[in-house]
Amino acid sequence: MNKLKSVTPFHYNAPLFILVCYDLREVWTNPSDSLYRNYNSGEQDASIAATTMMYEAEELGVHTIWIRGFDSVNVMKTFGLEEYMIPVMLLELGYPSEKAKANPWHYKRKPIEEFVTELQ
Repeated sequence: MNKLKSVTPFHYNAPLFILVCYDLREVWTNPSDSLYRNYNSGEQDASIAATTMMYEAEELGVHTIWIRGFDSVNVMKTFGLEEYMIPVMLLELGYPSEKAKANPWHYKRKPIEEFVTELQ
């Protein structure tokens, strides 16, 4: 847990965390995309995997929090990752305190019209 605390101020004293990464040697790329010439699916694939872990944890009564407030190079050095292992996020897991309350922002919602555009 000390390593976690050394790489991000966003930690919540959960007993477990998972560092979710992708391997640059294994990602899918799309060389035919003229807009995203350097596109690779690593971050997207890692995010899908992390979201699935979060859903499963919640099913088991374990709460999670997604943390992205860190410097990737610092995380790579601290955890001894090879240069091809790219950190995407930290996932903390644990049981919430009985005193825990969700941040009020958790319940703040924008109208769908502010972020969705219907294409004709």
